[in-house]
Order: sequence, then C-alpha cells, then structure tokens
Amino acid sequence: MKFAEAVSRLRGPFSAIFTPFDARNQVNFEMLSRMAEFQLANGICGFFVCGSTGEGLLLSFDERVSVVSHLVEHFGSRAVVIAHVGHPSTDVAGQLAVQSQRVGAHWIASVGPIYHGTTFSGTLRHYQQIATATDLPFMIYSIGSEIVPERDRELFSIGNVCGMKYTGANFYSVQQLARQVDRPVAWMSGFDEQFVAGQLFGFHGGIGTTFNFAPEFYSGIFQLVQQEKMNEAAARQAEINKVTYLMASYENRSYHKAIMRYIGLDCGPCRAPYAALTDAEYESFVKKLDALGVLKRDGATGVKNQTATNPRNQN
Repeated sequence: MKFAEAVSRLRGPFSAIFTPFDARNQVNFEMLSRMAEFQLANGICGFFVCGSTGEGLLLSFDERVSVVSHLVEHFGSRAVVIAHVGHPSTDVAGQLAVQSQRVGAHWIASVGPIYHGTTFSGTLRHYQQIATATDLPFMIYSIGSEIVPERDRELFSIGNVCGMKYTGANFYSVQQLARQVDRPVAWMSGFDEQFVAGQLFGFHGGIGTTFNFAPEFYSGIFQLVQQEKMNEAAARQAEINKVTYLMASYENRSYHKAIMRYIGLDCGPCRAPYAALTDAEYESFVKKLDALGVLKRDGATGVKNQTATNPRNQN
C-alpha cells in the first residue's frame, strides 16, 4: 500500500523534541542541533516537532516552519521528522501542513479541534481538511480523548491517515480500534511512564517528553522488549519513572526543560504563560535530581552511550 513504507519506519522511541530558546527568547537553532545529535546518538529514531512539548502553539507560524525545516535539513537523512501542525484554526493548520511538506517533513500530525468544533463531526472535518492538504502520511494526535473504536475507525477513512499518537492509558481501546482498521497504521504511545505497557499492547513505539533527556533509557527499553527480556525492561522503566514523577509534579513546564540544562544542554525556559526559573528554584530542583541518582549531571556533554542502538538500524 502507498504508505506502508512510511508506517514501517515508525518503530522505537521518538522524541517530542523541545524547542530551545536563547536569552532573547528566540529559537536557538545551534542548541536544537546539539539536542538532536545527542538524542540520535543514544537511540532516538526521529522527532515529533512543535507538539505540546515543543510549544508549537506558543510559536509563530514562521517559527514552526523554521524548526521543522532545520531538523529536516540537518537530520532528515538520519531520522523521521513528524511535523505537528495543530492549531485552533483548521485553515492555519492546513497551511502549516503545506509549508511543512514544502520544507521536507516526512509526516504531518495534528491534535483535534481546540476550543471550536470539538464534537466528533467537527474532529472529522478538521482532520479531513488538514490531512488532505498534503499527500504525506498523516498522524492523529489523540491527547486526553476517549477512544471509541466503532466511532473512531471513521477517522481512518481519510486516505492518508495512517498513524496515531495516543496519549492516554486505555491501551485496550486502541487495540480494539486497530482491529477495525484494515491497513497498516503506526500506533505510537504518548505516556512516557507506560512505554513498556504500550509495547505489550502492540504499539510500534512511543513519542515522549522525557525521551529528550533520557534517550538511552527508552532505546534500551525498546531493545529489551524486542528481546523478550520483560523483567529487565520493566526495571528500566521503573528507574526512569522516578524522573518522570518528579517532572510531572511541577505545573510550570520550565522545570521540564530545566532537566536538559541539568544534563548539559541548556535549552532555556518555556515561553509565557510559563515562567523562567529563578536561580534558587533551579538549584532546589537540581538537588532533587541529584538525590534520585538516575540521570548524570552534564551527561549529555560526554561521548555517546555505546550501549544504545537505533532500532531502525537493526535487522
């Protein structure tokens, strides 16, 4: 089928990559490259760009296209670049899709309608318009939404819809949806702390925030599951979940990005309405990270983790 090859490339861990900012609150492309290199060297297979973690809705139209363009230009031959184009305006999302294809994105993705048209009929119209704006494979980004298999299978009547990022915990409902779709689909989990569970329910990989600063954990977990070493995979998941739990305890997402600073890749704070951390807040947070003993301070500035293997490069 037309998109079978594209679907086959979505296996393993994908980073919902942060958008780094400099001291002037502008996109820091040099840091973006450093982050991408670090993640690829430690087994990440590609990038979900300008999603929730990437602050897509806090970026301008041109900024969003430029971030996609940069990752395609510098890493597109080594990684799958998924451009998230979600926007409150379906028309603007469609325009973002067109421009993302123009700069070379491999996939288009979008959340459902935001604020307006949030019924299922509205969602279907929304996805129909965005997906058909290009001829690229399209990924539905289901975040916080209930999956109703008998209803949601209609989304896959749109010709190039062949992927779903599911940020939820009811893997059973997605499994039942998958049984009702009669073509190749890339099913990607979005709850970092349940990456192992997603694999056991047949998900092809995952897309996550914590993959930014702990890529070797998730590439390692994926490999262990492929090797049917479930106890080891679960133990690895439990270890990184200590960091996930700490991170998720903060409403201010600038704490999430502060973990990048901790490992040696300072990508700045999040944009408003989030607030930059004070020095005192950062130092207090660092003490908590140190106490966990999971991540290595300045660990990203060293050599590649030699145990990490990109799953897409395995036979």
